[in-house]
Amino acid sequence: MKIAEKLNATVVDMRFIKPIDVTRISEIAKTHELIVTLEENAIQGGAGSAVAEVLHVQQHNVKLLQLGIPDFFVPPGSQAEMLAELKLDKIGIKQQIQDFLNEYQN
Repeated sequence: MKIAEKLNATVVDMRFIKPIDVTRISEIAKTHELIVTLEENAIQGGAGSAVAEVLHVQQHNVKLLQLGIPDFFVPPGSQAEMLAELKLDKIGIKQQIQDFLNEYQN
């Protein structure tokens, strides 16, 4: 939440993927330039994929950054170690969002 405040971002808790809240996602897409999905789960087939599908079907022209566990073997370690390794800790999340914004602003 503190990262969101620093980035002047809106935080929306999806609570669950099914049924997905198409109306809420469409509202956010109309009022934001970027949507970031964050999940401590696989990106492929996860919440971010569901959001991407809604954005596509509704034909929203908004950028989407999906953060989560990539589709490869993740070596064992503590939760904190794995989140840091995958850049899903506070520092990594902020950096990935800033990198994405910098890429599309240039």
